[in-house]
Amino acid sequence: MPMPRPLSRRPLLQVTALAAAAGGTGAATGAEATAAALFYGPVTLVGRDASTEWPELGLYGNAGLPGDLLPSVTPVPDAPLHFTVSGTKFAPFYEGTEDPGHAYFRRSEPTVVFGGLDSGVADPVGPDGGSLRDAVWAGAPFHDKAALVARVRSVVDTWVARGLLDGPAGDRVVATARKASYAR
Repeated sequence: MPMPRPLSRRPLLQVTALAAAAGGTGAATGAEATAAALFYGPVTLVGRDASTEWPELGLYGNAGLPGDLLPSVTPVPDAPLHFTVSGTKFAPFYEGTEDPGHAYFRRSEPTVVFGGLDSGVADPVGPDGGSLRDAVWAGAPFHDKAALVARVRSVVDTWVARGLLDGPAGDRVVATARKASYAR
C-alpha cells in the first residue's frame, strides 16, 4: 500500500532532538546531543527492540526535498504507521504493546550524506551542539534541488568562515549535494 502524501510541504516523518523536545535552550551536550525521537506527523513512533541500549540510526542520508525522512525508512506491509529503519521496527506509541521498546534513539550520522551519496566528510558539530547537516536541513522544505544546493553552499561557507570546516571538505560536501538525487 503506498504511503499517503502530505497535503502540505511539511514533512510527515521527522526527528525531534531530545534537548529540543524537553525545551532545552542551551547547547546540547553529551548524551542529549545525539538523542532523538521519531514522529510520523503527530504520532510518536517507538523502536521495538529488546536491547538495553538505545538504537543508533541515521535518517538524513536519504531525506527528500521537503525535509521528509520517509525515503529513509521501509514501510511494513499491511501495518499502517509501522516502519523498519536499519533493522529496528518502529510502531505507534499508542498501541500500548508490552513488547520492549525505545521512545528515543541515538542519531548516528558520522559523515555528511545527501541522497544516499556519502561525501566522505565528517559531519562537524558547532558550538551549539548542532551539526552541519542539521543546519542544512533546518532550511527545509526546498522547492527544488537548486534551492537545497544553494542552502548547502551557504551553510558550508558560514562554517568555513567560522573555522568549523576546511574549504576543500566544504567543496566536497557541496559537490555531493549537487550530484545527489532527492525525493520530492
